[in-house]
Amino acid sequence: MWKTSLGWDDEILDATYQKWLHWLNLLKKVGDIRLPRCYHASVGKSKTEIVAPNAPDSKPSRAPSARASATRLTYTNLQLHIFSDSSTYAMAAVAYWRWQDNDGQIRLAFISSKCRVAPIKHTSVPRLELQAALLAARLADTITKEHRNMLPQGRYFWCDSSTVLYWIRNNARDYKAFVAHRLGEIDELTQIKEWHFIPTKMNIADIATRDSCELDVLQKEWLYGPEFLYGGQETWPTDIQQLEVGTEDLERVSLVVTEQYSPAVPEPERFSSWLRLLKSTCTVLLFIDKCKKRTSAIDGDMMRRAERLLIMHSQRQTFAEDLENLKQKKPLDRKSKLLTLTPVIDEYGVLRVGSRIEQAPGISPETKYPVILDGRSHVAQLIVRHHHVKAAHGNQEVVVNNVKQHYWIIRLRPTIKHVTSKCMFCRIKKTLPQPPRMGNLPEARMAHFQRPFTFCGVDLFGPMEVTVQYRRREKRYGVLFTCMTIRAIHIEVVSTLTTDAFIMALRRMAARRGWPQHMFSDNGTNLRGATNEIKKSISDLDEETLKGEAVKYGTTWTFSPPASPHWGGAWERLIRCVKNSLKVVLKERAPRDEVLNTLLAEVEHMVNSRPLTHVSVEPHSDESLTPNHFLLGASSNLPTIGAYDDSDAYLRKQWRISQRLADLFWKRWVREVLPDMRPRTKWHLEQRPLQVGDLVLIVDPDSPRNVWPRGRVQAVMAGRDGRIRVLDIKTKTGVLRRSAARIARIQTEDEC
Repeated sequence: MWKTSLGWDDEILDATYQKWLHWLNLLKKVGDIRLPRCYHASVGKSKTEIVAPNAPDSKPSRAPSARASATRLTYTNLQLHIFSDSSTYAMAAVAYWRWQDNDGQIRLAFISSKCRVAPIKHTSVPRLELQAALLAARLADTITKEHRNMLPQGRYFWCDSSTVLYWIRNNARDYKAFVAHRLGEIDELTQIKEWHFIPTKMNIADIATRDSCELDVLQKEWLYGPEFLYGGQETWPTDIQQLEVGTEDLERVSLVVTEQYSPAVPEPERFSSWLRLLKSTCTVLLFIDKCKKRTSAIDGDMMRRAERLLIMHSQRQTFAEDLENLKQKKPLDRKSKLLTLTPVIDEYGVLRVGSRIEQAPGISPETKYPVILDGRSHVAQLIVRHHHVKAAHGNQEVVVNNVKQHYWIIRLRPTIKHVTSKCMFCRIKKTLPQPPRMGNLPEARMAHFQRPFTFCGVDLFGPMEVTVQYRRREKRYGVLFTCMTIRAIHIEVVSTLTTDAFIMALRRMAARRGWPQHMFSDNGTNLRGATNEIKKSISDLDEETLKGEAVKYGTTWTFSPPASPHWGGAWERLIRCVKNSLKVVLKERAPRDEVLNTLLAEVEHMVNSRPLTHVSVEPHSDESLTPNHFLLGASSNLPTIGAYDDSDAYLRKQWRISQRLADLFWKRWVREVLPDMRPRTKWHLEQRPLQVGDLVLIVDPDSPRNVWPRGRVQAVMAGRDGRIRVLDIKTKTGVLRRSAARIARIQTEDEC
């Protein structure tokens, strides 16, 4: 039905319908088939006792009783016989046990059978027979594994295809893939001596491959074994030693072996330097000359001789057909890469470009007739790498110009690009950090309806000089506290960068603004805008002491990773605003303490007066929000809201007015400021995450690239979004913890 391409609603053919009815009738008779449960319950005991196939009305004799069988559960000379056959309809394999009981009688027992429908796609009969033989080999392997206590003394595979037997017995394996793969599995499961020839008329597996089914044959010979197995081996079919097979059925593959010229040069693929390969070739030539009792030395002539041998070796590998055509004075193929170069062979056998500048005076022959090389050959790549190193890993066009003076390399620029991508020095020189996609804002940046400075970032700036007692000058440092939510600042001044002075500044800020719930600060080594002095002094701050002081007031302190100023961008940007404002208002180089404190307070007020959103120029638009709205109630000085007296009613309403103003400001912050924080300003793309074992460079923007430390990733730490943010790098000086934005991964050889 499938071959006739009938649809679901099409009527089937009459012949197909009759076959369908016949098959339904056969299904009704399946219940009449009886198969002994035990192998010892076999009916046939000898050749004379098996029911004759030509007696359809006779019934097989009853199986012996269980008690009678239990007294002789022995298997003498146990053998496994598997028959295989195939037709254009199906392929099949059937297996039987054969043994002798205590009385010397030969017994047969049906074990199992396998049938497969032939594929719809046209397949040759020898291939189908090979599939059936493979089915028999798999069936025998399954039976042997499942019957652990019944090991046969011999296995016999019966096949009526002389082509399949020829394939199995032939040691040559120059067949096509279909035949070769199945012969390989048959060799693993069976032995050649186990395969025997049987005529088609005696092959019991032929019953399962027919287009029709005969229940009488199924109930007799199929279930109780072929008749010839009840006799001795002298009655079995005679095996054919000399198989006659048609050559059209062998399906062999023609193998063409080309003899290649092998000059006395080392293998170029084992070298990574052109000069080292030349010197090694010179050493080989020197040894050959000494064996021939010639006087020679490694000099310029021998170097040129070695170069010619290496070039000839490369050309014979890539242009063998073109060289043969040129030697026989035949025209080149139209698809040849050398067709437009009009190649010629010089007196040494080297292939060169047939140049049009032959008459140019004062030009060396190497420039007039450059050597032809394929850019994919290893020799050409070694030459390009040699000139790439000589050009100090610099401009690609310099390498192109230098190479073209003596060589004509096909696809020169792609070859140079490929060699440059493999150069480890260039990889290190050009590698750049690939930060992961910018993460989500922390909760501290979006904590609305909270007291200002609940989430606070802290950093230091300076030093600033002040005049003390007439002409003596001292240094002062600024401590900048930044509210992470409304971006307000608070500035304190300290005279030293000790832990005690820093704690005092923190306590002064907390007395005025309240103790923060969570504080953020740099690790000490990433003070981007600080001088060397403040970097050195900040490293002396005791982090544990600072954390311990903050814990007393319920404050959590978080330090960012070393050398990661972008983690503190919220306060780093405001330090720049403070410095710019201080340059404007500071008229003296070294003011007094009172002047400096006053100026810093004014700078604090100016920075807190900056708008947080876009300033509208519309006449009826609201005033833009500023940090002072949350600190003072207005952008600058607090305005008078209406006319009020000192009545008791007014005093009772003041807390409601203050609370109402704060709520209005926070609602405007949520409506106007928070939406502007949605977009990511950079690091938009997903990058390959750094993994343990990666070779990396630790980026330091303040130092030259050639002194950046190298190392391997020892551990990775992911953020809340699952992306790798912090890494531990193992270097020669120890383990360093850095942000992923300060790590540049070096590509390995396999990734180029």
